[in-house]
Amino acid sequence: MNDKTADRDTEGTIFIGAGVEFKGDMVVPGCASVDGKFEGTLKAKSLVVGQTGNVSGQISVETAEVRGTVGDNLTVQSKLVVRATGSISGAVSYARIMVEEGGELAGTINKIAHPEANVVALKTGAE
Repeated sequence: MNDKTADRDTEGTIFIGAGVEFKGDMVVPGCASVDGKFEGTLKAKSLVVGQTGNVSGQISVETAEVRGTVGDNLTVQSKLVVRATGSISGAVSYARIMVEEGGELAGTINKIAHPEANVVALKTGAE
């Protein structure tokens, strides 16, 4: 019974360990945790990039926590957290952001409007 509980906790997740390199496209219904290197297209509910992690390509997630390096295009629909050891370069879009002292952001940075705000604006404009 304990094995089945453990399976449910990790269901829909992927872990790319330190020293592992992956190139390609992935859709992850849960968390993608990267301590190695990922290059390609990634769609996931959440992304956690460890201190040794390096992620590049077209990345689209609901939430992200970056302790390592992210490059190219990163879209975070909800909350982006850049830790003190984190570094992001390229095009970044986010709804909410927190950057610890020492964290780095370089490139094009865009705030995503909340969907509720767009609905209110449309209703106001339609009246």
